[in-house]
Amino acid sequence: MISEVNKRVVVVQWKRFAGMDIDVFSSLKGFCESYPDYNYHTLNNYLSKKKIPFENDEIKIERQPLLSNVKRPNLPRVLFWDLDFDKIDWKRSYRMVMERVLDKGNTAEWEEMIRFYGKVSVITALKNDITYLSDMTADAVCTYFQLSKQELKCYLKKQLNKGHWI
Repeated sequence: MISEVNKRVVVVQWKRFAGMDIDVFSSLKGFCESYPDYNYHTLNNYLSKKKIPFENDEIKIERQPLLSNVKRPNLPRVLFWDLDFDKIDWKRSYRMVMERVLDKGNTAEWEEMIRFYGKVSVITALKNDITYLSDMTADAVCTYFQLSKQELKCYLKKQLNKGHWI
């Protein structure tokens, strides 16, 4: 399903924004040209020899394989029992898929969803697109992604539509 190309990208996570700001560069040289405070040879030696991310107080840098031809996440059909599983447009229906996996899935299925869509995309959807999650799921999402309830669109929507006081 997933075919890896021999190419790699450089993923840079800036810690100044609580791990939410991520940049992707096509090469380590490109990153070092954009940020001259970081020495190409030092980073290249570190990343090549240790095969672990370079990390300091302000940044985390790692090389990751460039993935292509990802057609769908490896999620169980039972989560989408009411849909024709083979005809789901996984990119276009991201909001429905995320809602379903977050509300009905387990931790492994959450991780597969994050692998397919990316953590930043899932968090963005939680903040801007996903309009319903159960209270229990909203609590779990806040814990897992280190968010406050006030950041979730579903929570804000629920606050606006309070029921009768009786």
